[in-house]
Amino acid sequence: MIMNRLWLAAALLALAGCAKSYEPVVEPEASTKADDPWVIKDLSSQMRKGAAESHAIMADFGATRSTVVVNEAETAATPVWSANDTFEMYGYDAEEDALYYSPFTTVNGGASASFSAEYGLPDSAPYDVFYPGADKYGFAGETLVYGVNLPVEQPALPGRIADGLAMSYASAPNMDDPVHFQSLVSIVRFKMRGSLVSQVKKVSIKATSPVAGDAIAVPDGEGFVEVMQDIGFSSDVHSRTVTLAGDFVAGQDYYIVLMPGTQAGFQMIFADGEGHSTTKTASEFTFPRGGMSDFGTIDLGSEFTDVPDDNAPVLYMAASAGAPKPVTIAVIPEGFTADELDTYEMLAKSGIDALMATEPFNHYREYFNVWILKVASNESGASITNGRGRITTKRDSYFGAKWGENSYDDMSANESLIYSFVSENCPDLANGIHNENEVPVLMIINDSRYGGICQSWSNGKGYCMVPISYDGARMAWEYPETEAASVTGTGTRQVTDEDIAEMGQNIGDWRNTLVHEFGGHCLSRLGDEYWYEANSASGSTMSDHSWEVPYSLNISATYNNPGWKSDLLDNNLNVLSSLTAKDSRYGRIGVFQGADVYMFNRWRSERISCMIDNRFYFSTWQRMIIVKRIMTLSGSTYNVNTFWAKDDPTDPVRDRASNASYGQKSLIPVRTVPMLPSPVLHENYVEIVNQLE
Repeated sequence: MIMNRLWLAAALLALAGCAKSYEPVVEPEASTKADDPWVIKDLSSQMRKGAAESHAIMADFGATRSTVVVNEAETAATPVWSANDTFEMYGYDAEEDALYYSPFTTVNGGASASFSAEYGLPDSAPYDVFYPGADKYGFAGETLVYGVNLPVEQPALPGRIADGLAMSYASAPNMDDPVHFQSLVSIVRFKMRGSLVSQVKKVSIKATSPVAGDAIAVPDGEGFVEVMQDIGFSSDVHSRTVTLAGDFVAGQDYYIVLMPGTQAGFQMIFADGEGHSTTKTASEFTFPRGGMSDFGTIDLGSEFTDVPDDNAPVLYMAASAGAPKPVTIAVIPEGFTADELDTYEMLAKSGIDALMATEPFNHYREYFNVWILKVASNESGASITNGRGRITTKRDSYFGAKWGENSYDDMSANESLIYSFVSENCPDLANGIHNENEVPVLMIINDSRYGGICQSWSNGKGYCMVPISYDGARMAWEYPETEAASVTGTGTRQVTDEDIAEMGQNIGDWRNTLVHEFGGHCLSRLGDEYWYEANSASGSTMSDHSWEVPYSLNISATYNNPGWKSDLLDNNLNVLSSLTAKDSRYGRIGVFQGADVYMFNRWRSERISCMIDNRFYFSTWQRMIIVKRIMTLSGSTYNVNTFWAKDDPTDPVRDRASNASYGQKSLIPVRTVPMLPSPVLHENYVEIVNQLE
């Protein structure tokens, strides 16, 4: 197996020490799924051991196993069984509606070893085989799934991996032919040097998504198995941290086993037994399934470098455009305890990275100051309400965020506390560069419930709330099933499969919510462009267009004279034909009925955009509004020629179907979630009247 030697040059040598305090891992950062609608019923108590019948079978691995033998060139690792290793074979009998299992054990080790079992299985091939075994089983719909567990804390063994950690799977056509396993996990190899190594007792990897704990394995019956953590059993817990514990020796190889996948960011924490630590931080990285990432030799030096409880603001992005002032963004945490603030910082950076990778922000990021502010909550998560504002489960979070278990319509937080905190702790506000009406606030919430909402005022003030929905698992947003049949009439039509194929379906995660709520609503003041079935707007005007800082300029209340007519559609100037000659994808611009939650009497400029299904794509008219907003906040002058020189009409869903966030094979359908609620719009004079009363 070829190992990826891409760490030090690209990551650790460039990593900066992180100011934080280290908290030893005691238990997983639990995220229970007891109330998740996708919860799987655990049927493991009904599992039956096979009948008494002796069997022998050969087994080998095509991926790294418990003992690792590396060749002299350090380009490949030979998988080797350990003596007394065991695996379990499972067979489901549909007639009896029962799962049988049989454990196999070997006395001898080696690259290929003979295993024996005292129990046979019913004739229900093919069989599912797990190393070291599954601890649960059940059904997701009609699909048989297994529960597996990767320990959060692993023993530090020089030169090898502890037995049972390198979880693997095989599909066996019968109980006699050799079994060929495939790895379900990823492995990190590293060495350490420096006088501190002998003091290190724990080495942890902490990431933005779960890396250990419970998962489900979903076999397809043809030899392929998918490992997932976004659905599971009611007792499942996940952890964003995995820890190697023990005594360490400089120059020795050590291995950490973790769940595969792409992490938006992660840290390696090297700590002694008293909590002193050194942290190395990396940006996006893919831990390959069945692969080994070689991090090389990490120099710890002679002193632990972390600063305990340093909650100073972090300037993650600094403006360099030379504009009169920066466009300032303030990011704040909610429901993160003191020992979770480093995870919050990684999540905040990954969310901002997603925003700044989206057109047009990617071409104007040099205008931004992004401040990541820190404050700890006493408890993780946010309060749960009855869906109508009354708290049913209280969480002691700093800003008092709350919303319903099954409804996000009453999602809210303590507004006055938000702005007093940001005003005191965001340097660009404290130093008078901006006032609070000019600094959009992004609240990232340490809660796995789905949600997201924006609160905006007519004078430009605004904040939005974005939870880490489903622990960062994938979600899908669907285009409405019915749309207006014409651009002006009141007839409807069903959206067809061909329509969806042309537009594509957006599959993403909580960062798509962030780009919609914060990038679209809060910063750029765009209105929603989705609609509800047969819902008609009653008025022909939109008062928020004339606000002190206009809102919803992407939406028109008239068909014949939409806001984008002169800039994008004017036939006398041949605007649209010139654009389509430049790039045919500008031909998506037009006038489409349906927007602002209304199917009729409201119009939008393109059929699909971020303001409908949260894809990382703003329409051309939306991009123009966003750039004008950036220029206004930075005190610069908008130039239409500069806009067109930089503009890119690429939609990642439609135009890059091979994108990592689209078109992935999945044996279990991706969770489909509803559209996000409309922003809450506040007229400032109404607030003043209310205060006087």
